[in-house]
Amino acid sequence: MSKDVSAAEQVTEESNKIDSEVSVAQVVEYLRNNPDFFIQREELLADLSLPHESGKAISLLERQVTILRDRGIEARQKLNSLLENARNNDQLFDATRNLVLALLRAKNVTEIADVTQDQLADLANIDACEIILVAYPDLNVSQSVRTESLEKLQHDFDDVFRLKRTHCGAMTKELVDYLFHASNHKIRSTALCPVISNGEVLALLAFGNQAENYFNVNLDTLFLDFIGLVVGAVLDRQLIASRD
Repeated sequence: MSKDVSAAEQVTEESNKIDSEVSVAQVVEYLRNNPDFFIQREELLADLSLPHESGKAISLLERQVTILRDRGIEARQKLNSLLENARNNDQLFDATRNLVLALLRAKNVTEIADVTQDQLADLANIDACEIILVAYPDLNVSQSVRTESLEKLQHDFDDVFRLKRTHCGAMTKELVDYLFHASNHKIRSTALCPVISNGEVLALLAFGNQAENYFNVNLDTLFLDFIGLVVGAVLDRQLIASRD
């Protein structure tokens, strides 16, 4: 007999729990569909209160104001983020356009190297910029243009040559000094971008920033990779023309 009573009580408790959950869901749905419910029932607002994080009870109206204010702050933060991204995209577009136009006017490999370095060095957040051409046979450039043997560059910057994409990350002080020996800034983070044409690395573009984590492994390098391909296409055309 006791087992039957216990079972009946358990069924009753579960039934009441289900009814309670359904009732709560119905109330929530009703209030969502009738947001003006409390307009004609202001006496309810005076009786309702909600626990606050500090432990002090606050009215429903105060809680609503707090939620709306927090949502407004979050919306402004998202809007500011979108505006900042838009400004950055505009700057990148302008930089790309100016670089492409300047490259198209370059008459030889030396001018390509000079134009590339000058244009990219003016980018925001770029504290140092260097271009190093691979010293392929028959390369004819001014002594002011940096060149290096393919073997050394492959040895020192293996990841860039192996992956053929921009590499950001930690680098030894010796390599940083090698890349940016002419810089007046103390470079703490770097990005190395291969200048590529037809799968062949023709040069390295090195970017430096004084902030330790500005160039990091999570940075989107799409823009830098694109720059490497643009410079590579123009450079390859001039190299072919210089051999003819």
